[in-house]
Amino acid sequence: MRIKKIAISLLVAASASAISLAVEKVPLADTPDGMTCYFYAAAGRMAWQKNGGDWTDAMGKAYGSEPFAVQKILRATGLQRISWDITALARQWIAGAEPVGGLLLRTLPGSKSGIVNFYSRESKEYVNHPILVIEWDDNTQTHLKPSADIHFSCPTYKSSGADSIFKVGDDRNAIVAFPLEQRTKSMIRQAALILATDKQYAPESLVGIFRPRVPWAEPVERRQGIAANFQFDQGIENHPDVIFADQFESATSLLIGSSDEAKAYVQNILADRNRFEPLNGQALKVTIAQGKHQGFNGHYRFAQYAGGEPEEVYFRYYLRLGDNWNPTVTGGKLPGLSGTYGRAGWGGRKSDGFNGWSARGDFFRKSEDDAPLSELYGVGSYAYHAGMKDHYGDSWGWNLGPTGMLRKNHWYSVEQYVKLNQPGQADGVLRAWIDGQLVFEKQDLRFRDVQDLKIESVWMNVYHGGTQPAPRDMTLYIDNVVAARKYIGPFSGKSR
Repeated sequence: MRIKKIAISLLVAASASAISLAVEKVPLADTPDGMTCYFYAAAGRMAWQKNGGDWTDAMGKAYGSEPFAVQKILRATGLQRISWDITALARQWIAGAEPVGGLLLRTLPGSKSGIVNFYSRESKEYVNHPILVIEWDDNTQTHLKPSADIHFSCPTYKSSGADSIFKVGDDRNAIVAFPLEQRTKSMIRQAALILATDKQYAPESLVGIFRPRVPWAEPVERRQGIAANFQFDQGIENHPDVIFADQFESATSLLIGSSDEAKAYVQNILADRNRFEPLNGQALKVTIAQGKHQGFNGHYRFAQYAGGEPEEVYFRYYLRLGDNWNPTVTGGKLPGLSGTYGRAGWGGRKSDGFNGWSARGDFFRKSEDDAPLSELYGVGSYAYHAGMKDHYGDSWGWNLGPTGMLRKNHWYSVEQYVKLNQPGQADGVLRAWIDGQLVFEKQDLRFRDVQDLKIESVWMNVYHGGTQPAPRDMTLYIDNVVAARKYIGPFSGKSR
């Protein structure tokens, strides 16, 4: 027994580096998986706070009107090269302001500016591509071509990143991003953005430069909860606000389905191929087999095991995407909370406020292998609620924090919270945290119109689709599941 405990301790120590709490810098990409009118990262359905892009002005104000630089562009015949002195913004990049190399262009409020067409990096006229020129205090110069340039034509979902021009004006914002590397021993003397245009649609246009505002670059609180006082969650089930906890150390679990098919794809493990490293002892291995949909479909039913159904609850589990996790065809479902009562709230059974609801997790189709976001895997919420318009659930990416997109082969603490609405009122709450950071919040949901719909279960669902089966075996790992009446948070005991 002592040898086994030593072995487990060594495995736990070895896996400490696999727990991810780093800020995930989601790149500003102009490919279809990147920026659009609605999303700053379409691959994860990570929405802008305002359609058409978010920004910070030179005074540090969100959606402010003071540009870092402005140019008046007059209507003219022939090619014009326009230069903005963006030294102040570039110096902020060097000081650590994110996103480094990102600029948002928009016409200034109150002006009668029309649209201006600028040549993009996709233009056949190479000499007219955007350029960023930086003069350093050591008398060297850097000339950079953009890694992305795009405008947002709302309300379309389509990306304009492949167009030979990008437009600024008439409520169209544009973003240009440059691959600027940090230089710790040099300071910027001057920096200039140079764009080329041969088409203007107004006598004059005032085009200002702002800093794109992306959630992962904003300060984020790492919130501690119940689990902060329990090393590796040991003994957390004894806390008065904990409803249940399961670390999958025994062969039985209230969460695992009883069917033979479920047992074929779900198993407790301590070691595995697929670049697996344990979180803390055994974990639950879930495989969606090639040609199948269902990987896991278990429930913890509150009425059966906890003596009653709550109206609000926190649910936390640790998630690790295996090395073979590769959803190239479509997305699917992850664990969450539900009150379907076998009537509605899944599979196209539309919620109407009287029959049922659900708020499972969601995973999204991955980007193409050569795309800028190809190593990031988006997750979110998939909800059936009384305010839904379609017969299928609404999908929301977790867009508030730095970890709404995950990497494979890392353990993440994933927590969800549901507070049911007062019947008939749109005041229901759905929140999510990853590694203790708030990544999603919605406070206007109508789950129900009758009091007898409550939180029926923790729904441990891992499902590929939709209707399309998995194109290959895909494995993920789950550990340290906790449901509680108060916020749980990540456990203590790892080197962060």
